[in-house]
Amino acid sequence: MGTQSPAIAFHKAVVLNDIVGLRNRYLDYLAESQELYLELMVRRSSVFIVRDSGRCVGYFILGNDSVLLEYYITPEHIHTAETVLGLIIRQFSIRSALCKSFDHMLLSCCSGFQKKMNVIGIMFREFMGDANAPLPEMLSVRPAGMADETLIIDMNEDVFDHDHEAAEYIDKKQVLIFEKDHRTAGFGIFARVIQGRPDFDIGMCVHRDERRKGFGTLIVRTLVQFCRQNGWRATCGCAIDNIGSRKCLEKAGFVAGYRLLEFGF
Repeated sequence: MGTQSPAIAFHKAVVLNDIVGLRNRYLDYLAESQELYLELMVRRSSVFIVRDSGRCVGYFILGNDSVLLEYYITPEHIHTAETVLGLIIRQFSIRSALCKSFDHMLLSCCSGFQKKMNVIGIMFREFMGDANAPLPEMLSVRPAGMADETLIIDMNEDVFDHDHEAAEYIDKKQVLIFEKDHRTAGFGIFARVIQGRPDFDIGMCVHRDERRKGFGTLIVRTLVQFCRQNGWRATCGCAIDNIGSRKCLEKAGFVAGYRLLEFGF
């Protein structure tokens, strides 16, 4: 890209790994861990490096439809962050930005340009429940096998966006089957958000015949315990209008402390 001011220029990176060091600084700067929903979009988006007088001072990531997914300026150049974001919005015709409420830099910068703001998701990071409570004797848990694929797909509601994802999770041994009296009551999933970091996103689904019996809460608590036993940290999130998932997660012990915001420019 060309120069946007006498000093600031934007250059497209080839792959996300081109900014791995800079991005680790961003991830360490965040008050909380990355959201898997955003991370999956980041992996298939365009990465741009921000240079000031030839020096690399930050980066930003653009998803489909000109959506800004990440923006970071190093602390040494933080005084230019709002100005640079304005240049990016104009140069790349940015229509909107997705912002974690704990991403203070982007949150602050967006407030100066936004024409509207919507809350689109809830992010759960703090767990205050009892993850050590044993499962009732009637409920057992086991790793899923490929023989469970059809059952999981039939049961799936909002956990997997596509059927092939179920097979991928099973193949990676990231699905647990919960059975009540030898019949499937539901399943839970877990996936590392970013390689090398301890955060694992968890999710669950209860069989339609077993709902409103507290099984969702038990599955969530078991997933949290499983993560802790492996030295991981369980995190999760849901859409703002997914009232059922929010109630289940809060009942299990998660605290809805953060929001995913959408700013329109």
